[in-house]
Amino acid sequence: MAKSNNQAGELSPTEFLAKKYFDQAEKYFTGDGVPVDFKRAADGYAQSAKLGYAPAIFSLGVCYIRGMGVAHDEQRAYELIKQAADMGNTDARFTLGHFYFEGSVVARDYDKAVEIFREAAAVNHPGGLNDLGYCYQRGLGVEQDLEKAFEYFMRAAEYDFAAAQNNVGDCYNFGRGVTADGEKAFLYYYRAAQNGYAIAQNNVGMCYLNGRGVKVDYAQAVHWFELAGKQGNPVAVANLGFCYETGRGVEKSAQKAVQLYTIAADADSAPGQYNLAKCLRDGVGIKADVERAFSLFKRSAEQQFPVAYAELADCYARGIGTKPDPELAAKYKKLAEDAGYPTA
Repeated sequence: MAKSNNQAGELSPTEFLAKKYFDQAEKYFTGDGVPVDFKRAADGYAQSAKLGYAPAIFSLGVCYIRGMGVAHDEQRAYELIKQAADMGNTDARFTLGHFYFEGSVVARDYDKAVEIFREAAAVNHPGGLNDLGYCYQRGLGVEQDLEKAFEYFMRAAEYDFAAAQNNVGDCYNFGRGVTADGEKAFLYYYRAAQNGYAIAQNNVGMCYLNGRGVKVDYAQAVHWFELAGKQGNPVAVANLGFCYETGRGVEKSAQKAVQLYTIAADADSAPGQYNLAKCLRDGVGIKADVERAFSLFKRSAEQQFPVAYAELADCYARGIGTKPDPELAAKYKKLAEDAGYPTA
């Protein structure tokens, strides 16, 4: 099987045709000179895959993972990606690690996932470097080592890999494996944001909102929250709601804030649930509804959103939206205090 970067003259007729189908499919997948059409992309990958072209087999597997141009099918995705991995495709081998990491189709096995990520990292695959860093950061399949995690994130970031750039930003922001440095955190968040990474765009917005590593600029904060929100990032939508509620960078509007909080909460965003709960409890921009407020505080707390612990403790202590429960009030009061959010 010829490698995908071979010159056309080195390919057999079958390989040449397979690569032609694959290249055309890539254009439809990325919108390179043609309108994006995932169905035609998947069909092209399938034609190429039938001819045994490993990159197409892998790409078709990705289509099945994401449900792009074909119905979402984890089992079919696994079969295709394993086939491509067995043919020596590095991207497929790396992606196979995620099946073990997530416990999707195959049994969850962090050790096996780390083994695969390490193989990918050994050939400087940015995704492998980044995911190996994540395993070291969380202590999954390896002993936790924040300094090693930072090292792998940094190596991946050097390849302009947006997720790794954002992770480096987090390390500098929170002092994980490296001395905390707000300016460096902002720099790496900004690089990832420029690469279109929605999580980083939200983080850049937070830096501008709070003056972390950069001067406070509410208009810029709103700009970046809007960009991330347009990509479906619910935390950014909640943060944009906060800007509307407080009049930071936009005209103050409690009703608009509630609308945005609701969108974020429906997408299971803990900040969205928390902020909407506060509006419902206090009747800000919406009719007061303490029972619904309590429910949302609880959902936010279940996602370990620390400020929600304090509000939930207050609800149980004073019987807001629920029956008073001194034991649960004490439990959530302690959780809030342990997280650095003391209650009254």
